[in-house]
Amino acid sequence: MPLALLKKTQNMNNLHYLFLFIGINLFNIAQANSPIKVHGRIQLGVIYNDNSSENVFPTGFLNFDEGINLNRADLIVEKPIKSNIKPRVGPFPGPKPQFSDVGFQIDTRYGKDAAITFGFDDENRNKDHDHKLLMQQWYLKGYQPWGDGFSYIVGSWFTPIGLEIGAPVDPPSGFYSHSYAFTYQPSKHVGALGALKLPINKEKGLFSVGLGLVQGWNNLQDNNDDKTLLFDVRWRSPDFKTWLDFENIVGNEQSEDGVTDQTRPFNAVSSSGEKLLRHMHTLTLTHRFDKKKRMALNAIYGAQEGGDVAADSNNPPGFLITEDSDWYGVNASYFNRFRSNMQLGLRAEWLRDDEGAHALLPEGDYYAATANISWWPTKKLRIRPEIRYDRYEGAGKPFGGKVPTIFFGTEDEQWTTSVDATWFYGNH
Repeated sequence: MPLALLKKTQNMNNLHYLFLFIGINLFNIAQANSPIKVHGRIQLGVIYNDNSSENVFPTGFLNFDEGINLNRADLIVEKPIKSNIKPRVGPFPGPKPQFSDVGFQIDTRYGKDAAITFGFDDENRNKDHDHKLLMQQWYLKGYQPWGDGFSYIVGSWFTPIGLEIGAPVDPPSGFYSHSYAFTYQPSKHVGALGALKLPINKEKGLFSVGLGLVQGWNNLQDNNDDKTLLFDVRWRSPDFKTWLDFENIVGNEQSEDGVTDQTRPFNAVSSSGEKLLRHMHTLTLTHRFDKKKRMALNAIYGAQEGGDVAADSNNPPGFLITEDSDWYGVNASYFNRFRSNMQLGLRAEWLRDDEGAHALLPEGDYYAATANISWWPTKKLRIRPEIRYDRYEGAGKPFGGKVPTIFFGTEDEQWTTSVDATWFYGNH
């Protein structure tokens, strides 16, 4: 059997075992007659820049074009569980539940924000479509009364790495546009992640540790022989106003020669099959001053080992990483709910890409400042005007033109204005 086919068969066998495990547990859940919640959100936005190009990347992230965009229409079906800790979130105060519990969550999305969140078969079904339809999250979740409480998720789920994650809740992001840190981090994973609340004196705060094993970055099927490790340490102050999160992802993410479709935004290939390590680390401090004011400070560092295969002339010059590359930066956010239905949001950020590691952006320093107002005319509807300024220092032109801007960009600064409306529905 050819090596590539053998690897694919092994990956499919691993997925079959995962699907079987999930299916058995879903059947058990259905027999328990537990309450099921259905909820979601529909988000529409309009965005414009100040140059002649229609391209708003990277400010718009997955929205490359000016004008009106359907970002997402999400449908979420879940069975919640009783737990005092959540993977990707952390520990909560209060006594631990004494009995185990199991639930599930299935998220279906249609829109432009589904572009890189690989689901079951979106690569073929959504080919050449601007708006994607896929099941971007599907996982079991469970709780066990181990230690001071243990919780886990198994399946396909958005990454825990970074201040902003892809889950349809607010927080994690109070902005329509995304930070550069979000652009450089993984989007989702397929695998398992567990979190343990540590039995430490509550006067010192709440502590938890997390550990996960996944298929890599944004992969449904791994494209090499190695799995990727996630681990985190989280602390919550005794009054629960201050949170500190240290999150990490480490693994060999080299692409098979000629197979790069599921490894964005970083691609590196070794002709000899040498393992190419990629790792990323984030440290996030959040603090709530009172019921109206809160802030977040996020620092990141990531690196990818280079391969020995360069991109051909049909690809941007940085599409395949051929030397060790790293990226790092910091972003800060502040929110003030100055009225019961209105909130001011401010964000400042800097990111440096030393070697042009990102497949769509040139190397250099990126700076951005963002301000918006969130208005809730009703509890279920949010309208959010936003203005953002981006500036770049380096040899390239990351704005204007067309994607990938590493090759086709025309500007080194950009103003963007946007308004988005989000309707939250269901019994969440």
